[in-house]
Amino acid sequence: MTDPRPKATILQLFWTYLKIGTFTIGGGYAMLSLIQKEVCDVKHWLDEKEFLNMIALAQAAPGLIAVNSAIFIGHRLRGWAGVIACVMGAVLPSIVIILLIAMYFTDLKDNPSIEAIFKGVRPAVVALITATVIRSIKNIW
Repeated sequence: MTDPRPKATILQLFWTYLKIGTFTIGGGYAMLSLIQKEVCDVKHWLDEKEFLNMIALAQAAPGLIAVNSAIFIGHRLRGWAGVIACVMGAVLPSIVIILLIAMYFTDLKDNPSIEAIFKGVRPAVVALITATVIRSIKNIW
């Protein structure tokens, strides 16, 4: 029996995780909500049950949950090339952002606008994590 789900290209996997990594602030648990929406609802690469199983595996394995999910999804969809594409897409934005912050930190650390941005981001991170928890609980029952 053939799999009715659409096939993902390496570029699609990289681009999907690059978007998620770029626009998610707050770490792996905040990313899970966006990963689930993109991978299950938009692209239909995994169903909800597979996604919940992936979360369980990603939490059980050592390392970052976002990277572990990228490894699982990449391997599931395109093998080792998919793993590399997903992981690179997930971590590249963070690396670039951290490098930029490190280069300009001394100039920005006391800037009131930057402080206000970080204070405003905190509730959004909490909301993303809460949405993931609520959606996961609904799927379990």
